Amino acid sequence: MTEILSKEIIKDINEFIDFQIKDKSIPCISVSVVARDDSSKKKECHNLFKKIFHHKDIKTPIPTLDKTLFRVASVSKLFTYVAILQLVDKGLLSLEDPVTKYIPDFQPKNPQSTTYSNEKEFEPDLYKKITVFNLIRHTSGLIREPIEGNYFNEIQSDLITLVKSMNESSLVSEPWTEHKYSNAAVAVAGYIVQVVSGELFPDYVEKNILIPLGMLNSTFKNEYAYTEVKDEGQLRTATGHMWRYWDETTTNLSVYKEAPLTYFGMFPAAGLATTVDDISKFLQFFLQDGKPLLKYDTFVQFLTQQPLKAPIKPKNIDTLEFPYVYDENAVAQTPTSIATSSYGLGVEITNFFGYQIARHGGAVNGFATDFRVLPELGLGIFTCSTLDVCNAVSQQISEYITCQLANGFVKETHSLVKLNNVSVTKTLESIENRKQFLNSTLLATNIPDSLYDHISGYWYLPSEEETFNDNDYVQIMKSYNGTVYSKDVVLSKLALLPADKKTGEQLIITADRMSCGQVMLTIPKDFNFNDKEEAKKLMLKEKYARDSDEAEHSLIYCKYKPLPLKSQITIQPPLTEEFKDLVGFYLARDHMAMIFEENGHLNFNIEWLFNYKMKFLSAVQQGDLSIVHFLLSPTAMYNNEIVSFHMKNGVPLFLSLSGIKFKYQSMSTAGKQQPGVYPKDICSKALSQSFSTPFPFEDENSRINHNLVDLSTLSPTLKFDIKYATTDNFTGIQLYKQAKAYLNKDAAKCLLSAHNWLVENWNVGIIVFDSYRPWNITWTMAESVIPEFRGLYVASPTKGSVHNRGGALDISLYDLSNGKVIEMVGDFDELSIRSHRSYFGGTELQRWYKKLLTIALMNNNFKPYEQEWWHFDIIVDKPLPVLNVQFDQIN
Repeated sequence: MTEILSKEIIKDINEFIDFQIKDKSIPCISVSVVARDDSSKKKECHNLFKKIFHHKDIKTPIPTLDKTLFRVASVSKLFTYVAILQLVDKGLLSLEDPVTKYIPDFQPKNPQSTTYSNEKEFEPDLYKKITVFNLIRHTSGLIREPIEGNYFNEIQSDLITLVKSMNESSLVSEPWTEHKYSNAAVAVAGYIVQVVSGELFPDYVEKNILIPLGMLNSTFKNEYAYTEVKDEGQLRTATGHMWRYWDETTTNLSVYKEAPLTYFGMFPAAGLATTVDDISKFLQFFLQDGKPLLKYDTFVQFLTQQPLKAPIKPKNIDTLEFPYVYDENAVAQTPTSIATSSYGLGVEITNFFGYQIARHGGAVNGFATDFRVLPELGLGIFTCSTLDVCNAVSQQISEYITCQLANGFVKETHSLVKLNNVSVTKTLESIENRKQFLNSTLLATNIPDSLYDHISGYWYLPSEEETFNDNDYVQIMKSYNGTVYSKDVVLSKLALLPADKKTGEQLIITADRMSCGQVMLTIPKDFNFNDKEEAKKLMLKEKYARDSDEAEHSLIYCKYKPLPLKSQITIQPPLTEEFKDLVGFYLARDHMAMIFEENGHLNFNIEWLFNYKMKFLSAVQQGDLSIVHFLLSPTAMYNNEIVSFHMKNGVPLFLSLSGIKFKYQSMSTAGKQQPGVYPKDICSKALSQSFSTPFPFEDENSRINHNLVDLSTLSPTLKFDIKYATTDNFTGIQLYKQAKAYLNKDAAKCLLSAHNWLVENWNVGIIVFDSYRPWNITWTMAESVIPEFRGLYVASPTKGSVHNRGGALDISLYDLSNGKVIEMVGDFDELSIRSHRSYFGGTELQRWYKKLLTIALMNNNFKPYEQEWWHFDIIVDKPLPVLNVQFDQIN
């Protein structure tokens, strides 16, 4: 079968994957392609292609095909489903058995009535209705994550403790009534395998699945939890990488954190570690009708689209000519279902131009996987990215490979021809068009300003009925660094495809890690955006209409350059103070929940990268303690689950996500030693040493002709609070003897221009925290923090900072009407992610003022520093000299 994989196809696949790695800065992508030879009697399977791709700047060990274990996350669930079905084949359990048959004390509580707007009354003890089928079909109504053994627990539990903890939870919905994806449910299914077989789950899977398939370098056990080895023949785990929206770079791999190799208590749902060579054998199992693990009729049922309540099995399976056919009318019956997706016995069933796809994705700390099989076509693909939540990239690679190979697999004898009367020629033409589209994404370019003006803003569903869903609207905005992105549940960079040669149409697509290749907007040839009636007809994602007034008159959507006119910005940010005390960070192991305000509502950021709306439910007060309950939307990942804030005297203690605790972490720097900063005595010692430390940039002419001016002479409305002349800074000690602020003369002119614009148009002025800084103070600061913070929050003294050159400002805004400093998203000198420019936490008003300040400075020849919202550097043609002139030496 190797003739199917021509040199040209291999070249195209390599180029496509290499582009994804470079464009999205993914450290490593591994791929395996398995094909079934239908011309042979035994229908043998062969590895067509397998390869490890890696970034040229990868900082961690490069994986291998046979000795590096990848954490496949939720692809692990497929093994749990197979284990359940094996026990069915042996007559040891039935899918319709109640869970309580195997776990008698399994008693999750009924749904909280507040989950439902009509406060629906339920029959008692709904847990008794949950069957084994409901667990693996994700219709049990159980919460997404178990109380114990989840991603967030500080201490991981065993499987028995996990199952017991479910009695502390409440069902999210009535069993059988909707699809609700649940790691907890699959973990419970894994425990049932343990109960019925009499063996520990990892041992059962090893003996009955892994060994029979020859997957000898795979395990559900807590083994090989290290990424480096001395002997290359030794098994080890691949290094996963974690990123955040506020990394402020999409090209520098050094900002990634190595993912922790936590062994989760819910391992039946996410605990398999396997090699590329081994997972190829599991692909073969799917391509060979379940041999040698399952009976044929059981395997066909596995891949048959299932209803919500109880399992179905096609009639006369043994005589079915086409056992694997996608039925577009058998979609998942749930408010959040997509018309192109449904579920078999746990496995997702979707469609590729008439061919059934059986697939499962997976996302765990540092890994994003896609496992898919087209059983009738005879093709199976596994793709794994070693970067958080890059599932869209993994899926697109799998789809691209399918498109490249389809020509060698589509046949006249297939169901789409015989049942649906679709010609092979037509099918291959459709697949070729899709392949060409995917190829065109490699040519995507940035959105130009002229186009941004017409697509920016708030896009909404044109419906009179008010709903509570996360997909009610999409925002298109522009970042300070020029990136145009869409914002809904996730943030995704947008790009423009070249005009179609036939139609002249141009497509705007997503081009990011969490969404790539999704068509957002189709722009007809020679489209006139100035024709307002025609512009109204453009629909984002073919369903969202644009609020042009919001786009044209809100600071949120205006570009950072040029300066907006005051008359243009007529829409002010909401002044919502309700529940503002709940805004902030709530920490768990390796994760946090971030609460922020937007459009007058609280939002919930979970697993670092997903944003969901919250709806107020109720509040309970008892003495100095209070609990406030919110509901997540029906379309959230944790759909219809309750977030409860526990407070004392109005200060948050922790939040609970369906019983899982996240501890509140105050980020205020007032009177506290910040993480990563050494104690005050070390900082004081460094300051004393700094005055005798040799200055490496000594230049007598620069010292005399420093070109610094006293900022206090510029304007009576320019305000000062020189933080380093006090102890109110990150070191906790006084670094300056005098509370003075100096700046390069040319930079000072630019500062004054920015300040005057703010005063005249917005009734706010600039307050200066710091400006010119002698070199010895930068040396002191570098010695006062851990090495990881040097070059990030504190400049390297070996290079000299822009502050040392008299070209940098640390500033904020104050209200001219009352003199009060305006509250921003974080504190000055705070060494945390709140300081990063791309941080979208806090309140909308705080972010509004942060953008206003940034616009003022960027339009007056200053460049914003990425990691500090208060820091701006003057733009110069030639670097200014590094100075170490003390304040009392400045003329």
